[in-house]
Amino acid sequence: MRKVSPILFLLIYLVANTELHQFMRLPLFFEHYQEHRLHSPTISLLDFIVLHYFTRDQKDADYGRDQQLPFKNSNCPEVSISIALPPENFPETKVLVFSLSRNMVMFKSFFNASSFHFSIWQPPRA
Repeated sequence: MRKVSPILFLLIYLVANTELHQFMRLPLFFEHYQEHRLHSPTISLLDFIVLHYFTRDQKDADYGRDQQLPFKNSNCPEVSISIALPPENFPETKVLVFSLSRNMVMFKSFFNASSFHFSIWQPPRA
């Protein structure tokens, strides 16, 4: 059986459970920037970033394309991967058992909480 690198598991976890998968959209970022350069050649990269990330979204002709840009929306799907690894070279663990003993304290029979409060707190009398 071939061993799989732990780095591969870490990479799969980071891509699936964090926003790291947004970096896979970077080619779309540069393609969309080139599209904007075709329509207005004077737009700089900073202007493009301000337009798409620091201003309110405008529902213009390329709104769908704008939403495909990286870090434009946060939709991080959760994928849980559970792997049961066989114990190799793990020392034996000892099981600790704790015993808790409780002492019950009973009130004396003359103590009744509701009548006790009524004898102390009385409304003002005229």
